[in-house]
Amino acid sequence: MRVVVLGAGALGSVYGSWFADAGAEVMLVARRPHAEAVRERGLEVRSYDAGTTIHRVDATDDPAAAGDADLVLVAAKSFDVPALLAAYTGRCSMAFSVQNGVDQALPLVERFGPAAVEGVSMVGGTLVGPGVAEHSFGGATYVGDIAGTAPGTAARIAAALPERITERPDITSVQWTKATLAVAAMGVVALTRSIYHRMFVTPALREAFLDLMCEAALVARSEGVPLIDLPGPMRVHTFTTLPREEALEVLREFGEHLVATGQTGVKVSALQSIERGRPLEVDAVFAPFARRAAERGLDVPLLAGVTRMMFGIDAAIREDAG
Repeated sequence: MRVVVLGAGALGSVYGSWFADAGAEVMLVARRPHAEAVRERGLEVRSYDAGTTIHRVDATDDPAAAGDADLVLVAAKSFDVPALLAAYTGRCSMAFSVQNGVDQALPLVERFGPAAVEGVSMVGGTLVGPGVAEHSFGGATYVGDIAGTAPGTAARIAAALPERITERPDITSVQWTKATLAVAAMGVVALTRSIYHRMFVTPALREAFLDLMCEAALVARSEGVPLIDLPGPMRVHTFTTLPREEALEVLREFGEHLVATGQTGVKVSALQSIERGRPLEVDAVFAPFARRAAERGLDVPLLAGVTRMMFGIDAAIREDAG
């Protein structure tokens, strides 16, 4: 199998290493410093649970040079995807994205047609430097066929990496569940510059996280999408239906678990972007919720306010970058 990873930063590099370990021929399409370092020294991945490994994969900073693939994985930020897909001239029989947001499959459907499936990633990664990615947070990856997908495409993707990727027939619920979580986590960390575990060990942040999640859940359910509890500690359905004090207590215990197990260096992607002066995925993550809430007249004051502030932060970053 030949795999092309478009937008291979932290997360794309981690996935690229996994496919390489599974025997695939991997091509990373990345920013020039990262691509050059990978070509010269290999891809170094530092994993919280597997130590440091070096992977021999190919890399380029030119999407047009990536070539055809059996599988295309899109790992770029949402605002970079249109240009990236336009520049990529290759063909594929399978494609999925690990971006945030509920509409992230639409550009893939437009570009790859029946090869495109929905993808959801709960994995965390950080780009330490050129050629070096850190797998900082464990989590599952889900794929599922959507309307227009060639039957069985998601199953083939899952079979290519069975220990890492799971096919889900309820992929729409999975997507909205992850998006609801992303709104809460990204909103809190971006506005407070907090490392992940501090959202749960700090009472005020824990409360803000839960309130924001509940408002986002209200929007999701107004779409007729049932939220679910995915494997792992972030049980979105449970947290948004439990009595408030019970939910806060479970979140506090999760924060203590992160500290006890040494998972205290995890940075949500929004915080990484802010620290590097890079734009945020406000249009992809927050805007769909805020827009649908406004259309339905839903009372979500925290979500509305956080969305406005996120747009403000993003505008300042873009202005400073010139």
